[in-house]
Amino acid sequence: MKFLYKAKLNDGIQESKGTIDAPNSTSAIAKLRSSGLFVYSLQPIKEKSEMFNFMSFLEGVSLSEKVKFTDQMASMLNAGLPITKSLEILSSQTKNHKMGVILQAVLNDVESGSPLSKAIQNQGAVFSPSYISLLRAGEATGKVDEVMRRLADALEKQREFGSRVKGAMIYPGIITSAMVMVFFLIVVFVIPKMSAIYDSFDIDLPFMTKALIALSDFLITYWWIAITLILAAITGIRIFAVTNEGEIIFSTVGLKLPIFGEILRQSAIVELTRTLGLLDEAGVPIIEALAISKNSMKNRLFRDSIDRFIDDVKHGLPLSQSINKERIYPQMVGQMLVVGEETGTVGERLNGLAKYYEGEVDKVVKNLSVAMEPIIMLMLGVMVGVLIISVIMPIYQLTSSF
Repeated sequence: MKFLYKAKLNDGIQESKGTIDAPNSTSAIAKLRSSGLFVYSLQPIKEKSEMFNFMSFLEGVSLSEKVKFTDQMASMLNAGLPITKSLEILSSQTKNHKMGVILQAVLNDVESGSPLSKAIQNQGAVFSPSYISLLRAGEATGKVDEVMRRLADALEKQREFGSRVKGAMIYPGIITSAMVMVFFLIVVFVIPKMSAIYDSFDIDLPFMTKALIALSDFLITYWWIAITLILAAITGIRIFAVTNEGEIIFSTVGLKLPIFGEILRQSAIVELTRTLGLLDEAGVPIIEALAISKNSMKNRLFRDSIDRFIDDVKHGLPLSQSINKERIYPQMVGQMLVVGEETGTVGERLNGLAKYYEGEVDKVVKNLSVAMEPIIMLMLGVMVGVLIISVIMPIYQLTSSF
């Protein structure tokens, strides 16, 4: 933010006034004093409306922003620029308001004597524990620029991988949404008109038709109750999903889903092996690396398995043997780790596993539309069958009665 200041020079007679950029008043005064000025008036300048500030508060820091920052930071450090100068340039150039505030805070901490890893850690959950641990390892070895380059490459792979998986979900999502929308339109607009025709004739309606008519009447008359029930159900599911039992149930069901279960499983393995590989190559102890990697796992079953890995490793059991005891991991993971432990190339083998399973997920994702066709056809068949029984059959009975 900007401050309007009034100050006196070293001679105590001449006055100076102007504006200065700083995250807070304390930093502004410190900067002015370091320039030989004695501040006697400092007022913040409101450059943005309250609505803009509110929108900036809601603005998050995307993975793309982190990739961009890490890549540019690595390039600047490799070119010989000091950390403070690099942060100063990046904080002024970023178009993301929240990222700019974060980088300015990091710069202030670094200028105050904190290492870069500690300054980034002070920003909360913006950067992952593995990111901070790798930076700390780079600072210990004097290779911050190399570590930043590795992090930039890893984050870019993570971003591309996530984009491909999300992109593959668009097709089934659109088809499912379209079917739900068509069904809703038929229930709300078609069924009431058909119901008026049925009422004018004395015919025995099928159970499915009666059910759809009742559903139509309910949605039209008590639409606000329907919306409330849907919102309550979504809220209840989300609350239950974060409980201990809910996490276990959803994680277990997720891995058993046809097609998507294998995508979720292999995606989790990619995330784990990539993070562990980076941490191992940076010299982070295996127990600490496992604890850090656990925080990046979304599936509860994988997080619980990592807790067992840590306990086994503490008792002297090799990680490969511990992994072989877990059913959610393919045998190939444990076998590759055995080779890595025997040859001292655990990090290299883990990175190889990450690359392999990323390729496996890509194959499934590319063929997802073909694999989803039987499920989509089944869903369409069920919907068409319901509509035939509910709408067409009464019309057939009506015409045959003449």
